[in-house]
Amino acid sequence: MSQNTMAGDAEAAGAIAGMIDLYGRRLPERGEAIRGTTAGKRWSGTCQHSDQFRVIVEIDDEVYITVPPNDIEID
Repeated sequence: MSQNTMAGDAEAAGAIAGMIDLYGRRLPERGEAIRGTTAGKRWSGTCQHSDQFRVIVEIDDEVYITVPPNDIEID
């Protein structure tokens, strides 16, 4: 085993690949610029947190919204 890998890395990589195959998209990473539409309203900002249920987006200094991952436009 390489010193740069840990037990479980292969399983994690497989799980990620499976999720991408199943859902067809990836979640944005913290600090990534993102945009989308929620409830008919367009928005853009910087990802502050993402998980399978929600993405927290900083729209402007101290202005945040929480949106479902499906509302994000992935290029």
